[in-house]
Amino acid sequence: MLSEERIRLMTKMASYEEGEGKEYMPIKQYYRKDYVTLGMIKTFIASTVAFGILFLCWILYEMEKITEILNDGDLTEFGMSILVVYFIFIAVYQVIALLVYNRRYTKASASLKEYHSVIKKVERLHEKEERSLPLED
Repeated sequence: MLSEERIRLMTKMASYEEGEGKEYMPIKQYYRKDYVTLGMIKTFIASTVAFGILFLCWILYEMEKITEILNDGDLTEFGMSILVVYFIFIAVYQVIALLVYNRRYTKASASLKEYHSVIKKVERLHEKEERSLPLED
């Protein structure tokens, strides 16, 4: 027979699995370093694409300046300044990604630690109930 406390805990576990557990359980399949690195790689790709789009928009907006630069033949200085801006842009996004993915992993670890403690409580209650049941012949 199921106790009310065990049913309550099992309901809590089921709601966790359907709610925040859906987000946190896949995170804990990775080691912290792997999860953060994967997130930073995704961020690198996305920020490179974003920089490309912003760069194209800037080129369209500043077309007159760019034609002057191209006519003056100052391409190396122009290219170096674009690379510097790109590296700064990427560095800022990588630092943000490092902080965000580290925080997500920490939050998922704490949440799943609590979830596993509830699982242990349910197991203990189940064992206690089994021991208290009379043996049937």
